[in-house]
Amino acid sequence: MEFEHAQTASSANPAAESCSAPFDWVPVALLLVDATGRIVKANSAECRLLGYPAEEMQGKPVWDFIANEEEQISRERFRDFLDGLEMTASYRRHFKTKANDYLICELSVQVIPNSSENGPFVLLASVDVTKQVAEARCRGELARWVEASFRSLPEATIILDTLGHIRYLNHSAERLLGWSESEASGTIAEVLIPWSDVLSSDGIQSGYEFQRGVSRGWSGSATVTARRGIAIRMQIRTEPVVDANGLVLGIASCLRPL
Repeated sequence: MEFEHAQTASSANPAAESCSAPFDWVPVALLLVDATGRIVKANSAECRLLGYPAEEMQGKPVWDFIANEEEQISRERFRDFLDGLEMTASYRRHFKTKANDYLICELSVQVIPNSSENGPFVLLASVDVTKQVAEARCRGELARWVEASFRSLPEATIILDTLGHIRYLNHSAERLLGWSESEASGTIAEVLIPWSDVLSSDGIQSGYEFQRGVSRGWSGSATVTARRGIAIRMQIRTEPVVDANGLVLGIASCLRPL
């Protein structure tokens, strides 16, 4: 049985009345929804978030404020929550604002038991994550550009972790060494490049000293072992891979045949 009006729902259910005052004080955007999906109450934070006055939201299906393409799955998940079949407590939806924009909101859901014939209420807490999602997409786009640039470098380049394991080979390195990235990834770089021999003239012998020495940047020549044991004399230049905080994440090694 649907509520014909949100005011009727609120007055007929003590659960809705009892949470009214603190509901409005909470700084998090909240919607109280009845078992049919109609909005019983929207707090001030929710109204500010979407730009609607409370009276324009009350009594309307919550789906009216969700992107059309997400309506059906939202209805199904709402029903699953009421039936106890949905255990995921939070998910994201695109909400339509009064200004005809869309906000990406992280929704947290709580079913509130109600002994009346109208069934339980559902409390929806919304957090606007539009900016965070946009920033994450930008970072992902940047990461794709960086990866594509690395793989397209004309100079053969190998990225090692701080323990000397091969993490990445660009296309030039794959062609030069005859190893694919999937084959070489995870192996000790010493298999290809005899670092202990290369650096011994500098007094660097142990693995720990190797990490310290190479991570500071180094240039020299060495015989590198390519696929099928082919030995190639190469000029090697290394530079540390450093994050924004100055932490060394790995070592970039550029190889050029002599």
